[in-house]
Amino acid sequence: MDHEKQTHEPTMTTETNQQVLDSDSERDQQHTGLSKQPSICEKEDQDLDGWRGWLVVTAAACSLFIYLGEIYSWGVLQSELVKTTTFSMTTLTFVGSLATSFMVSLSILVGMTIRRFGYQKTAFAGAVLMGLGEFLASWVTDNLAGLFICHSVLFGVGGGLTIMPCSTAPLRWFRKHRGLATGIVFGGGSLGAATMSVAANLLVTSVGVAWTLRIFGLLAWAVCVPAACLIRQPESAAAAVPQLQWYRFRERQFILLFIGSALGCFPLFIPSYFIPIYARTVSTQRVAVIILAMWNIASTIGRVLAGFLADAMLGPLNSLILSLLLAGISALAIWPFASSVAVLSVFVVLNGLGCGAFFSLIPATVGSMFGAKNTMGVLPVLWAGWFFGYFFGSPIAAGIYSLSDKEADTAAYRPAAYYAGGMSLVGLAFIVVIRCLYSCKILARV
Repeated sequence: MDHEKQTHEPTMTTETNQQVLDSDSERDQQHTGLSKQPSICEKEDQDLDGWRGWLVVTAAACSLFIYLGEIYSWGVLQSELVKTTTFSMTTLTFVGSLATSFMVSLSILVGMTIRRFGYQKTAFAGAVLMGLGEFLASWVTDNLAGLFICHSVLFGVGGGLTIMPCSTAPLRWFRKHRGLATGIVFGGGSLGAATMSVAANLLVTSVGVAWTLRIFGLLAWAVCVPAACLIRQPESAAAAVPQLQWYRFRERQFILLFIGSALGCFPLFIPSYFIPIYARTVSTQRVAVIILAMWNIASTIGRVLAGFLADAMLGPLNSLILSLLLAGISALAIWPFASSVAVLSVFVVLNGLGCGAFFSLIPATVGSMFGAKNTMGVLPVLWAGWFFGYFFGSPIAAGIYSLSDKEADTAAYRPAAYYAGGMSLVGLAFIVVIRCLYSCKILARV
């Protein structure tokens, strides 16, 4: 990012990033109890950007492959349960949204858990609970309370314990490729969503919802438990997990990021829940599954590509602005008029790129703005503000849809699409303000 001459204006260049990181480390001694020891710093430098870091990235990507794959497959299961039970789509959307909300609602508690027990044990506990929740849910598919307890709570809490270590541990291993590492981790999640949504449709058709959930539970144990054993931070930083940095609320950049990201996450799961049902209005069930897979593949590309762009070309804030712009414009200008498979395909590609990029860019943005060593102190506080978007975002869209004229086919989804696009652009406005605080130059790398 371009270096600004004004000394009062914050910048995010490589040099100033290091200065911010160093000054944060000194200031955070009062808040985190960390101390600067030259010998530790030298050892940490040897650990960074090596093969051990990429091993952690691989393990984290495998865990998110299963976790996010099962999260995004709920739309397929939900579509089947609407047909085979008396549950409404809005009610089933709440089951999925509650499970998703634990991804962020537990972030503060998970942050403290990581500080006390470490990344490895936290991720291990999450993997066990994820598998247990899905396995038990398979026996209560016709019981709404049972689905809430098993899928929403047990699986959801397990996911909350999993995603925080997977999101932040890789950042501790890299200095040059933090954005790319985070993009690969979350890209693994999107790839899992694309793969498992197709698998879920095939399984539901052949063995039913119950056995699909049992298979999902076994997969969580088979993949996520071994992967958790590899998710750790450098030994030189074993005692360097900072405390939660609540004092960041005194900084305007953090407040703007807190509000903007909280608003921007409202529509992130709406496409994955609605595409399986919406696509059936313009084509067949088989095409609907392919369209959902396209969205997830685009999300995978968006997460990895955004990490590369953040590291090498645009910078994290510029990349974040681009992601929200894609998500918002595609939902406002394309989705409401997607009455054919071709137009719907354009929407899912652009929206998938934008929504996927958002996830992978937030940790990189936090690390760039506040220092990579402070990510675990800042990210849980930031994610806690996402609860309302994760929990209410998709159900609000389902509620809006339920009030529309069901005989209007694709037009019935337009109010929900406008809501999704509007929320993305409102969140975008706050991120643009942050960007202007660092530099008002359009071509500045921020």
